Amino acid sequence: MTAEPVITALGLLTPLAVGREAFAEAWRAGASATPIAEGPTAGGYAVPKFILRKAFPEGRALMRRMDRLSKMICMAGALARDDAPGLGDVQGMAMGVGTDLGTLEMTWAFLCRLRDKGPELANPNDFPNLVPNAGAGYLGILMGARGPSHTFCQHSTCADDAIAWAADGVLAGWFEAGLAGGAEELGPIRAKAMERAGCPITEGPAGEGGTMVLVESRTRAEGRGVTPLATWRGSWGASGLRKGSPLKREVDPDAVAELVKLAVAKSGAGDIGVALLSREDDPALVEGLRRGLGRDVPLTDHGARCGIHPADGALRAALASMLLSDESLPVNRGGEARSGPAALLLSAGRGGGLRVSVLSEA
Repeated sequence: MTAEPVITALGLLTPLAVGREAFAEAWRAGASATPIAEGPTAGGYAVPKFILRKAFPEGRALMRRMDRLSKMICMAGALARDDAPGLGDVQGMAMGVGTDLGTLEMTWAFLCRLRDKGPELANPNDFPNLVPNAGAGYLGILMGARGPSHTFCQHSTCADDAIAWAADGVLAGWFEAGLAGGAEELGPIRAKAMERAGCPITEGPAGEGGTMVLVESRTRAEGRGVTPLATWRGSWGASGLRKGSPLKREVDPDAVAELVKLAVAKSGAGDIGVALLSREDDPALVEGLRRGLGRDVPLTDHGARCGIHPADGALRAALASMLLSDESLPVNRGGEARSGPAALLLSAGRGGGLRVSVLSEA
């Protein structure tokens, strides 16, 4: 299959480390991010300070009005660009970005100023930042990409959906390459909003970050002389909501097991050697995975080390690619090694949404 989607470059902006090499080094050493000491987000994990204008010196004027989440998305894209072997020709490249809550912090600040100061003092330059697809738009402008652009906001499957969309576009021949992933910002407004919705971030170690991966056809990769990190085998979604509020995260192990069985059968990837769950400490997810595979497999501990956020499916896709391309990289701090040639990503979001994606060795 000449249009077979493969992953070739990774851009990681995470609380644990910035960039693929630094992340791999910290992961191999068993390190964890440093938690926030105080405030509404205390105990959560924030990304280190970064300077976007160094990555895009020609875009400084654009950055003056850019919100922080968009900067995170653009920085992750720049890290993917600078990750060997780079992105190749970006002219027709697609952009897919997943974010659950979008620019919530800036939206709240804008609305408060509108309420308190009146519309005449609301900055019109800030208004474009309030839409969820602002980050994808900024990244496309800075990269010079003119291909299709799409933003996904399906809770904790948003980044998985973005990467799956890029892979489907490559497979269908719509475009030869797509830069896809997701990002989420950790701030006091997000913390308060999640608490009001009945699903506080204190339920797990909260995190933030941005990750973008390059999905391209195997033909394009071979033409650039690039060795892929992993092969994208497909992604399948389902609804596992039994009852209750669509704002809350509820997992049905039966639905998980059925979806896992379906994904493994259709992917043809061989034995699953590692699983990357949106919540590795969720008994329902672990139970559904075990029943779907018929056995236990090593699990990554990325949530405990980097924090959890709705768009971390992109981080897990990048980590899976690293584990599949480097057998010496441990799956977790326990030193477990993957036990097969394929990796399974399992995401469960608020409202019962489920998504399973499968990658294999390149």
